[in-house]
Amino acid sequence: MSKVTNPYRRIAQRQGTNVPKVPMSTGTPRIERHASMQDEVLYQEDGRFNPQSYPGDKQGSIREALGRPRKNAHRMFDKEGQINAQDNKDALQQIAYLLQNVTRQPNMRGFYREASTMAPEDRRKVIAAALQDPSGEGFHLLGQELLLPIKDIVDYEGWIRKVLRVRPLAQGELFRIAKDVRATAWVVGQDGQSLEARLHGKFVQPSEFKITAYPTVDIEDVYQVNYDILDRAQDTARQEIEVEEDKRGLALLDRAASTINPITAIGASLTPSNMEDVRFEVEKHRLIVEKYLINRQELSDLVKTTTGIDAVTQRELLLAGYVGTLHNCQIVTAAGTGVEEVVAAGDMYAVTGPEYLGEMGIRVELFSEPFNKFPMRESVKGWAFIEMVGFAVVNPRGVAKGTKN
Repeated sequence: MSKVTNPYRRIAQRQGTNVPKVPMSTGTPRIERHASMQDEVLYQEDGRFNPQSYPGDKQGSIREALGRPRKNAHRMFDKEGQINAQDNKDALQQIAYLLQNVTRQPNMRGFYREASTMAPEDRRKVIAAALQDPSGEGFHLLGQELLLPIKDIVDYEGWIRKVLRVRPLAQGELFRIAKDVRATAWVVGQDGQSLEARLHGKFVQPSEFKITAYPTVDIEDVYQVNYDILDRAQDTARQEIEVEEDKRGLALLDRAASTINPITAIGASLTPSNMEDVRFEVEKHRLIVEKYLINRQELSDLVKTTTGIDAVTQRELLLAGYVGTLHNCQIVTAAGTGVEEVVAAGDMYAVTGPEYLGEMGIRVELFSEPFNKFPMRESVKGWAFIEMVGFAVVNPRGVAKGTKN
């Protein structure tokens, strides 16, 4: 079997750090899941950048103005790398779409996350090598390697990032959102807990706060545990960040849901009928509901109630107990990880699209810094994962709440 240098050694060599050689197993990385629907439009199945082609005039002036490719469209380039076009005019349209729309989209990352192919024993040796580095640079580099997968997973799984529009903020950029002068906006305070109402003015400037996670590794555990301690550190950090983001976002939605719209009583069991009652409270303002947020307990009510659900969803219920869409709205089971529950049992929310509801501003993207507890007489090292964000719901008409009696 051929030998290749492990990732930590490869990074450390670029930094000039000497570490022992550790063999690692080879193999083809497994594709686990897509990063986002946006990346699905931009990247083909093997992960290479190849956007879907521009639909042209046949799809209507509205879609053309939006600059969006048609669903299930052909890719812009063929296997030889040549542009797919019927004539010169079509080729120019494809190029214009590529330059004016595709290349200007933010956060264009890889389409796939790749699972590690390193054997657990080899990964344990990599951590041991990092712990033994007297400069501390090894543990720092190891934290950077853990960071990118955590960011990708949070982007994919954190449900509040699907409800609010995510807006990256540059250094010194003013985080300001326009609002209706007749509406009361809600923001999370600077302490990250309290909720503040903003009544006056045409704009709202949300406060910003930090969300952190501190996964730790005991040096003794590196050599004794029989599981992948790197994966455990990743899971711990991801879960803490996701839950904290979602809890703050839900507190904001819950307060905004009762500002204008009344709370709807949905009876003893959640059904498509009383979900429609909650949806009506949003759509009476000429807004379109895009998502339902429910607890796992309410998902059981829907699984047991198939009357009024379309045939495709009924088949999904029978095969997997999974509800994809209802009333043409995506259903998000907004429960936390482990014993953490985000949406309380008995509650549900209907929300409009992110562009009409509010924003999640990201001032500082998630980053990691190593630390140790040696001064506290503990043989423990770890990483601090930190981000600085802000939340705001500027249109409380766009969210409604239902609760069981």
